[in-house]
Amino acid sequence: MPSFNAEVVTDQNIADIAAYLAPASPASPAPNQTPTASAASPQPAASITGSASTSSPGGDPVHGHQIYSANCAACHGASAQGGLGPSLIGEKTRKDAAAAIAWIKNPKPPMPKLYPAPLGEKDVEDVAAYIESL
Repeated sequence: MPSFNAEVVTDQNIADIAAYLAPASPASPAPNQTPTASAASPQPAASITGSASTSSPGGDPVHGHQIYSANCAACHGASAQGGLGPSLIGEKTRKDAAAAIAWIKNPKPPMPKLYPAPLGEKDVEDVAAYIESL
């Protein structure tokens, strides 16, 4: 998560976010799954490139969902319904796959920049494919 100064995020904003996140309890990951990001773990989860899923030329939405769950769901919601970040349902009506990839690679604050690390090129394509499938 990028750092912010008081002109962007006030002390009250921080207190409100902390109060919102405090009652959340992280779900236990299933065996062989990457844990999801939580308030107790502010750093993005590592890339899980190299999973056994098969990818298509446009990206693998199944693998993209795994990456999304580990890195994006904390703000955009487990089902992309929105939360701290906007809803991503129907995003394909606002951005095509190329625009989604470009946004994930170079987002505007407050969205954190996760490319090129911890997410690689394939991870970004897969997340975009997942988002486009919603």
